[in-house]
Amino acid sequence: MISSQVIKLANANQWRVNQNEDMVFGEYNGYLFTLFEGKRFKAFITPIAGISADALKDLTLYLQDHAESFHLYNFEISDNFLCVRIAEGLFPLRSEKLEMILGQLSGLLDLFGVPNSACIICGQPAGRRGLFMGLFCYLHPECEEKEMMDYTAASRTPETQEAQPGDLL
Repeated sequence: MISSQVIKLANANQWRVNQNEDMVFGEYNGYLFTLFEGKRFKAFITPIAGISADALKDLTLYLQDHAESFHLYNFEISDNFLCVRIAEGLFPLRSEKLEMILGQLSGLLDLFGVPNSACIICGQPAGRRGLFMGLFCYLHPECEEKEMMDYTAASRTPETQEAQPGDLL
């Protein structure tokens, strides 16, 4: 079930609500986000296809270095997506706090030069948006059946190659 705080955020930003999947998705500051809720955390997922290796390294280091100030439960970078899970305390995060987090994340993506309209498969600019593997992203129709060019593979060292969802990389 989607919380009232997340519904309020979705309504304020004209995001779509998918009650069947308990998620909301939309655009914020030019970047696409999918938002899920878990037990005592919120997960913000955004495509980062087309990210440079240097930007990927810088983004990873930044999130590791600022995990406490972000109140990160954890984060994961894989398959051209960044998933940031923000811990909640006794009370759920208010919609204003969720919007502040979106502002911070979209600002980081812009700061590190992450393309905001890259096809999730090939990393080139695309004009069509939709759900791929249940996540909001850009996608060329001709890329739907192609193999993904994994721009996030550089974030996995031999030790993290078999990283499991939820692991802090």
